[in-house]
Amino acid sequence: MNYSGKKKYVLGQWKKLLGASMGDFLQWAVLTITVVGSLIAFLPSESAAWLKAAIPYFISSYTFLFILLILLLMGLALLVNWPHTRAAYKDKQTEIQVVVECCDILQQEGMKVIHTVDTFDMELDRIISPRSLHGAFLQLCNRNHVDVDGQIDAALERKKPVGVNEELPGRKQQYPLGTICRVNVGDEPFCCVAFTRLQPDGAIQISVDEYIDCLKNMWRNLADPRNRSDVVNVAVMGNKFTDLPSEFSTEQKIDFMIQTFFAVARERACCRTLRICVHPDNAPDIDFDKYPVIIEHLAKRPVI
Repeated sequence: MNYSGKKKYVLGQWKKLLGASMGDFLQWAVLTITVVGSLIAFLPSESAAWLKAAIPYFISSYTFLFILLILLLMGLALLVNWPHTRAAYKDKQTEIQVVVECCDILQQEGMKVIHTVDTFDMELDRIISPRSLHGAFLQLCNRNHVDVDGQIDAALERKKPVGVNEELPGRKQQYPLGTICRVNVGDEPFCCVAFTRLQPDGAIQISVDEYIDCLKNMWRNLADPRNRSDVVNVAVMGNKFTDLPSEFSTEQKIDFMIQTFFAVARERACCRTLRICVHPDNAPDIDFDKYPVIIEHLAKRPVI
């Protein structure tokens, strides 16, 4: 798990968390006062008088316990309203599990999928932004002295390009979207997938139809029985591509990922557990409380 990612998400929700917690605390306080008031009203006069005298005596004599009680109620309210950062569903027939989680994909166990351009360029800064997931992956490779270009070249020897564009800024050969190249960083398995089409001006493009086709191709390629992983981690891809319509939300992207995953899994599953990693900035778009039901619905009706 990625504690820093979850912490960033929770801190981003502090106003909502504090407001909901204070609301619950005040409701419980009003309920307590109402119950005590009702007891005083309906108890026999002698008992009611004793209760009236006992309340201020308890507050004045046991101030520490009174404050502790208030703090415990506030803590309980915070616990009840604490934002969920994980949703999971396990298909009973296939035993395949899908987890949607606010986390850092680079810190997860299992195969980690890194989306790249269709030329598999690995030039940091000039082509690949260091602020992107691809850039973070390349920085990890550099810190571990990994010859990522060499591993990519070796993997591409068995792949057939769909075209060559001499106007592109880096590599010239372009591969079908969904093509994968496996890379090892120490003992950790990674998989680079051709996810977007690189343009001569350095821009990247992908349409909704290409997004769906890319996902289906990626799942099929990952299902190679010779290299299949028990756990596959995938980030929510395509959040900053201008070619995708603005109404194509984070939730819709995740829905398509789940639908295509289960559709391909009917033929051959690529893993036992698929973890979809949601960036803390996009986590507010996801209702983690309701998502197990959504995943179950998408699993049973993978219409893609």
